[in-house]
Amino acid sequence: MSVPVAITGLGVVSAFGHGVESFWRALTAGESGLRPIDRFPVAPGTAPAAAVPPMVVHDHVRTPVGRRIDRVSLFALAACRLAAQDAGLALGGLPPARTGLVLGSAYGNLEETATFLDRLFARGTANPLLFPNLVMNAPLSYASLELGLTGPGAMISAGEVSGEGAIACGTDLVAERVADVCFAGGADELSEPFHRALDEARRLSRTPHPLDGRADGFALGEGAAVLVLEPLTRARARGARLYATVAPASGFSLPAPVHGWPHDAAALAARLAPMIADADLVVAAANGDRALDALEADACRGRTPAVTAPRGATGSFGSAGALAVATAALAVAHGLLPPTVGHAPPARRGLDVVAGRARRAAVRVAVVDGLARGGACRPIRVEAA
Repeated sequence: MSVPVAITGLGVVSAFGHGVESFWRALTAGESGLRPIDRFPVAPGTAPAAAVPPMVVHDHVRTPVGRRIDRVSLFALAACRLAAQDAGLALGGLPPARTGLVLGSAYGNLEETATFLDRLFARGTANPLLFPNLVMNAPLSYASLELGLTGPGAMISAGEVSGEGAIACGTDLVAERVADVCFAGGADELSEPFHRALDEARRLSRTPHPLDGRADGFALGEGAAVLVLEPLTRARARGARLYATVAPASGFSLPAPVHGWPHDAAALAARLAPMIADADLVVAAANGDRALDALEADACRGRTPAVTAPRGATGSFGSAGALAVATAALAVAHGLLPPTVGHAPPARRGLDVVAGRARRAAVRVAVVDGLARGGACRPIRVEAA
């Protein structure tokens, strides 16, 4: 029989800084993480992005192997260390074989992949020492080695629900007693080719407007979020701070174009209805993309929960769903609903979108609806402990 699972730690690396405190403070203040891009050359008038402030590698890397760490893996590793610290756990005191690690990433190491391929095409050869960083499970490998974890591990790549998928997998590991503690979340990075391609295709907006009629595109972002998951009884026994509990949940799929959003909002609404029927908050995937926003608005039409869409502030990236789950857990813990940056009423389909300023409210249940192109859906339900 499965056991209840608690969220006892949050590690966040975002455009607002390194740590959950800076993330939550900025999000609830209605700040935007979007800034002009200075990490790589861009043309004048290029859409802004939500970039992570520079990180010091040696603040997080302890082993000689880690000296070759790539940027995405550094995000994930830093988020793990921050989550452990937030949970009051000493990494050296955890049983390695009973501590799990599940990470998600939609794109992995984009920056070094571009460098590797540019040199390969130009010279016919590339740096072989760089190649190990390009595989999708590099963040999992680096974090496992740096943290000394030998328990169950998995690397998940599932498009826009890579973060939710990793957290769902980690929740299952703890609920089924396969692991005593599990670090679960996701990480993705900005890259020049990816940003340029989307900007030239006019997919990006200078100011995203999630869930309102002015929506004309989204903004890219980067970052990582990792949750510490433990059995609720274990967490209480050690006197841990409880953000919330998270329920194991199976994902589902809907018919959709390979690179597009589902068209049948009624089918999505039917599948989400049992999860959000008694919810106080929905943390939406909406980001200003017209098709995505319309799908979510139609699927949630007539429902009672308040809605917030943090991607207006953090930008969109493959594992941004992990930040959404962190947002849900913080809203439950603090009774505070962060506003949707860039949104101005009236909302699509009459939704109760939190806008302008944060809203005080008791949150017993928050749901991340977890939507991805191609039809994958990975909703996560977070409840008061």
